[in-house]
This record gives sequence, structure tokens and C-alpha cells, in this order.
Amino acid sequence: MRKICILICLVFSCLISKKSFGDGLVVLHSAGGQASALAISDDYWYQAVGEELLVLRKNSGAQVAAISLVSAAGGVCTDILLDSDQLYALIDGKEVVVLSISKSNSPLVIERITFDELGFRPRKLALVSGSPVVMGDGGATRLKDGSLIASSDATITSVSNTLNNGIVYVSNRKMYDSINGVFLGSATELAPLESSANAPIGTLVYTRNLEDATEVGLLSGDLKDVDTSKSKVILPGEYSEVVVRGSRVFLATSEGIFVLGIAPKELRLLKTFEQRGVNNIGVLASNYFALSGDFGRGIYRIEGDSGGAGETLIRVVSANGTMGPGQFDNRGVQIPTKDGSVYYGFGDNITTSTTSVKRAETPFDCVVLRSEVVIDEANGVVHLFTSSDETILELASPASTVVAISGNFWFGTDDGIVVYGTTRENKLIELASVNLAGPIVQLIPLLNGTVAFVSEAGYVGVVGMR
Repeated sequence: MRKICILICLVFSCLISKKSFGDGLVVLHSAGGQASALAISDDYWYQAVGEELLVLRKNSGAQVAAISLVSAAGGVCTDILLDSDQLYALIDGKEVVVLSISKSNSPLVIERITFDELGFRPRKLALVSGSPVVMGDGGATRLKDGSLIASSDATITSVSNTLNNGIVYVSNRKMYDSINGVFLGSATELAPLESSANAPIGTLVYTRNLEDATEVGLLSGDLKDVDTSKSKVILPGEYSEVVVRGSRVFLATSEGIFVLGIAPKELRLLKTFEQRGVNNIGVLASNYFALSGDFGRGIYRIEGDSGGAGETLIRVVSANGTMGPGQFDNRGVQIPTKDGSVYYGFGDNITTSTTSVKRAETPFDCVVLRSEVVIDEANGVVHLFTSSDETILELASPASTVVAISGNFWFGTDDGIVVYGTTRENKLIELASVNLAGPIVQLIPLLNGTVAFVSEAGYVGVVGMR
């Protein structure tokens, strides 16, 4: 028997007009955020944490400056890219922020490119043949001139210029020709080699996500394995990031950091570092990595030197890790994290604790009047049941939770929050929504008519009606 969540009556007025995506709801407050993307210049280390870009000294990790990247609450920076005297920051699903770093210790926002201008939800940044490119849900565009270089019905996760096939993109672990859509092979990400690499011109590094492992290898200019036995390696852990420098490949997975050497027809594993929870990696110097991940950010000493022992993470600055649904009352919510918990007083700051708390049960089904919705936990598909019919409710992104508030269905999704109401004919219509970095794993109705949210991406907040 499906569980039925309790209808909660608050002071929300009834929502009766249909709103377009991103309309109707506004983020009134947000806090937190994970240490995500990083980029290394000649002089500084740029680190994204939540909605901020931090400027850090390369040799020490000491903070020099912090720049707010978002124009309104609710955004999280998930990727950054350096290109000469400019830095591009991706606010996931919302916009690309362009900053001047002509004064490298004091970045200045000079432009915002929204998803409306792009025509798709932006998810990732990359340099393609030296030109900055943004890609995401349905497309990939050069940022310098706005030209569309690839389009797809799904999310594009990687783009590369190849020797024999021109622009190639990756979607759902498959490579396609950007001109005619021809399937070219399997990969999760493609990375070009620098001209100094010990390999033929046109060689690419590819990664491929396996069940609990990552395959990394070399592809020739026609996207074939350089050598079926010697040019690929399978490493433990889920893929996080790859960085290519000269004839070295630095790969981070959920299980550690791996250094591989490139030869014309061979990729060889040279070194393994058992540092778990790394999501992003940068090369600070020959003996030091910049790392960010579940632990926050820090510097990794590769081998022992005058500063101390090797294979050691130093100068760690904590940040929020992955969050789950927490235990709440009228004042706030205690949220479980990987290393303990955090407390969010609604509309206030986050405080961190090493004390573990029990993860709250996530509601996946709900009843309002004569309608019931049930979320398929495996794929986020929403099934709608009425007295006379069963249908699929088409959401913009997979659903992660649902609650009933003021006679409406409130869905947390991979990309934010969306509210549906019922008509007299027992049909569901979209009433309001807001785009947020997700998945949103918990929605909490508050006594003043607003709703608090918890995102797995490591941040929390409160939303209300415009």
C-alpha cells in the first residue's frame, strides 16, 4: 500500500495561474555550498565555493579575495574556466558569468550570459581548440561569438575538436559527429593533448564511467583505440575529473588520484594516491596538487620535502559536503553530511557539527484531493493516479521528493522546485517553479507560508512566492 503524506495547511494563498519555468517562486535566502571547481593560473588558485569565487595564493592556499558570482540568491558555481585574461564561471543551469582577471587578484564581473540567451541549460565549460565553450541540456555554444557548435536531445557532457571528424560531442556516454549525428564510439569525456605530449598529433585522452570503476585511454585522430591492450587502463572508483599536462594525465575518482604517463602507443599507470572524496584537481607545482571535494579544499604534498611528509593533504579548509534530508522543527533543520551534520536555522547561517544525525525519510508519494503522485525512486519519473486514470507527469527534470502544501504538489527535482495544482477536471497544471542546483532532497513548509529546501549539492535555503 502506498504511503499517503499528510496534507499540511499553511497560509499560502491558492496558486491558480499557470507560470512558465523559473517563474512564480523566488529564493529568499540561501546558505552553504560545496567546494567545487578550481583553476590554476600563473599566480593564483581560483576556487568555487557555493555562490562565491575565491582567489587563493598558489603557494599557501591563503585567501586573497572573495567575489559573489550570483545576481540573486539560489545559484551555485559548479565549473570555472580560465582563458587568457578572462575567467568564466558557470552558475549551474542558470548562466555563465564572465570575469576580467586583468588584475588577477581582483576578478571583476563584466558580463552575464543567461540560459535564455544560450537556448539551453548550461552544465559545463571547456576549451575547444583554444576557444571557451559552454555545453549543457541540448547544446554546446562558443562563448566568444555565441555560435552553436553541437545540438542534442540530451545533455552534452563533453566536446572536442578531432583530427578526422571535426567537432565531436559526448552525450549519455556516446560520441557523435556534430554535423550529421553519426555515432562514433563510447566515452564519458574527451580531453585533447598539449602539443608537447609524447604522442601523435590528434591523439585524445578519453574516460569512460563503468559500474564502480573508470576506464581511461588514448584515442587516435579517427577515434580508434591507439592500442587495444596497452593504451587503456581501468582504475577503481567513479570518475570525477581528468587534467592533462604535457605527457601526464592526472585523474581523480571517488577512490583516489592517479597519475598516468603518455607514450605514442601506450598509457601507463605511474602513481596512485589513496586520497578519497576528490572531485577536482589542479597542478600547483611539480610536488603539489590543489584539491577540492567532500572535505573542502586543500593542498596535497606528493613526496616528502622540507615542508613535511609526502602523500599528505595539508592546509585544509572545510566546506559543506553532500547533504541529505534532516530532522527539523519550527526553527531549523539538522542535516546529515558525510562527516557529521550541519544545522540550518531557517533564514540564518549554517553551523557545522561532528555529531551524526539520523537521515530523515524522503517522501516519494503524496495525495491531494482525488489525485495521488508516486515517484519512481529508480529514475525520478512521476506517476499520476486519479479515480479514472493513470498517467505520467512530465517534469523538466527527474523528481527527487514530493510534499503536499496548501492543496498543491511541491516537487523537489534535480534542477530545483516545481509546484503543481489540480483543476476542477482533476488535471494537474504547473503553477510555479524555480531553478536550483540539485537534486533537492527535502522540502519543509514553514509557518509564515514559505518553504525551506535542502539540496544534495551542499546548500540550503528558503523559497517563497513573488
